Amino acid sequence: MQKRQKKVSLKEKDLHKSLVKLLRHKQETQKFIFFHVKNDVGRRANGFFYDLKPMGVLPGVADFCILKEGETIFFEIKTEKGKLSDNQKIFLKNVQELGHRTYVAYGWDDILEKVEKIL
Repeated sequence: MQKRQKKVSLKEKDLHKSLVKLLRHKQETQKFIFFHVKNDVGRRANGFFYDLKPMGVLPGVADFCILKEGETIFFEIKTEKGKLSDNQKIFLKNVQELGHRTYVAYGWDDILEKVEKIL
């Protein structure tokens, strides 16, 4: 009898790190720029709360921005069971209305599929 291999569910930060490695590899053969948006508001490592909204932090901004010639793409990463927050839904809707592409990926397999569509 063959054992079923248990599927490992990665944490969101691990998905982000793996995506960065993949995109850096793809930059060797394709021309685009990407960056991760560190946009959380709240407690920091030292325990103090900083209100970053006056500095321009916008709740709900997608995790990654990918710039191709003439295109801006926003890419939100979630675990397989993750859900978009209301702020994320609003952000994605607003940037779509401005004519930019958006993608949401749930888990590593979905990330791979979406990267192929994006690039």
